[in-house]
Amino acid sequence: MVATEKKFTLRHIFKNVSQLEDGKYLYSPDEDHFNVDWNMSISHKKEKLGVYFYCYKSEESASAWSIDTEYDLALKNSSGKRISIDFKYKFSTSTGFGTAELVSWDAMIKDYLIDDVIIMEATVKIINLMGIPKKTLRTFDESNEEFSDVILTVEDEKFYVLKQFLASHSSHFKTLFLRKCEEEAEKSEYTLQDINSIDFQNLLEVLHGEPAIDEETVQGIRDLADKYDMPFPTRKCEEFLIDLSEKSIKEKLKIAKQFQLEKLKMHCLSKIETVDHIKAAMTGDPIEMDLSVLAALLGKSLALH
Repeated sequence: MVATEKKFTLRHIFKNVSQLEDGKYLYSPDEDHFNVDWNMSISHKKEKLGVYFYCYKSEESASAWSIDTEYDLALKNSSGKRISIDFKYKFSTSTGFGTAELVSWDAMIKDYLIDDVIIMEATVKIINLMGIPKKTLRTFDESNEEFSDVILTVEDEKFYVLKQFLASHSSHFKTLFLRKCEEEAEKSEYTLQDINSIDFQNLLEVLHGEPAIDEETVQGIRDLADKYDMPFPTRKCEEFLIDLSEKSIKEKLKIAKQFQLEKLKMHCLSKIETVDHIKAAMTGDPIEMDLSVLAALLGKSLALH
């Protein structure tokens, strides 16, 4: 499986460019990527053409957020001639970043403008994303009531789900929902204690086949899958950690031990090929490590000396 990176491209055709007055901007429409709005602009300032890239996040929450990016801003014409510039920038407020002087205004008109049109592209790679909630992939609110037979309340948020579906994935919910209780009529609402509603939303999305697992959500999903004895999301988390995650081998081995993920453990050991790899895989206290991992690392160390 090829790792899915957080990448996207914006493209916009700016028209009537030669009529842009000094000190003015032209903007592309906003586009949503990774639950954040982005756009681009060109500027005419002091006979220079500038290019800018913008990040806009709704200020609904006061929580800190940041997005580390690498991006390329390119201008080109319909014949394929282009000029570009690379940036690295960490967005932590709704703002833009670029350059006021990509090329002189006269050179832009002479060398790049065709039919008073120029094409701008932003090729973006997100290096790290913090404090940005992922987009909801599937709803379990009251709009799902028609297709549910039980309500699960987590931190005052209600999830409308099917008992049989959850019971088929979890021995915990099978016991909770399907046990016969002569003293009490069948309940239609339960409160789940000591869990996070966002983690539970992500867990339900995974159970329903949505690609909800990423570097930020995997821990919460994995913890709940273990708490509620759910093999399917546990397996999907293990597959993510093997195929897509950029966590260190040390981190992955710790997770493999905690949740008894044998495939993840064997995958990590197969990647250890040098003395430096062995050192990187060791925790501060070897007593905390899986004994089979310690034995494997010792064997690899002896083979390398």
